[in-house]
Amino acid sequence: MNKQDTWPDELLDHLRRHQAVFRAWELQKIGAQGGESVSGPDYDRALGELRKVLNNYTLHGYHCTRLIRPEIARIRSSGMQLPNEAMLHQRIESLRDGGLLDAANAAELIADNEAAEKNRAGRIWFCFFPPNLDSETGLSDLLSYWGGESLYNSHDTHAVRGPLLAGIGTPCLVEAEVPISSLRGPSFLDMKVARQFLIWNGLQTSEPVLHTDCAIEPLPARSILRIIEFPGSDFTALTGCDAWQKQLTVGRG
Repeated sequence: MNKQDTWPDELLDHLRRHQAVFRAWELQKIGAQGGESVSGPDYDRALGELRKVLNNYTLHGYHCTRLIRPEIARIRSSGMQLPNEAMLHQRIESLRDGGLLDAANAAELIADNEAAEKNRAGRIWFCFFPPNLDSETGLSDLLSYWGGESLYNSHDTHAVRGPLLAGIGTPCLVEAEVPISSLRGPSFLDMKVARQFLIWNGLQTSEPVLHTDCAIEPLPARSILRIIEFPGSDFTALTGCDAWQKQLTVGRG
């Protein structure tokens, strides 16, 4: 995302046509003197048209998680479904029925989780940059505990259930081409793209190219490029986990 020569010609042509609007808006935001003014509706219109162009393309992303073997096989064959409370309950029950969880702890995990919260349900989160550009703090727990943040947030410090979740599954990166049209509606992505283009064309400002976002539509199997498993060399290179203080492990399942 941070190299202009990798951007499609259609996208660059659109940005060039609307460059004056995007530039005027950015200059207004920082209070620069002597620039042309642009109205909010005109800026929103240009941004909306930009999103229509972006929706024709995909972003290369990584979903950081911990999976058991049947889950890895299911994603490879069927893609990724949108998470929700019912799905998490089903996954926990599957572990219980397979002997990876006892009934009492399974019941506790089902009773206490954040899978129904609106910032988690129906959203598959991706980072659209090599994960090693994030910190150990940002990645470690996602790869250390089975069930995702909506589960381990409530149990990672528990004396029994924390180690239990850490002992299940394999740390994985689900590498995918994520359709931009599947990402939640107008987002910071549109503004980041416009601002990065302006920087390449002389605007004196900054724009972190690191972008995280969530798909709100299921990802079909054709969108999944590969599932990269710990402790493989590609996993280590993409995460930088060999330099972490907290060491990852492969668990049961």
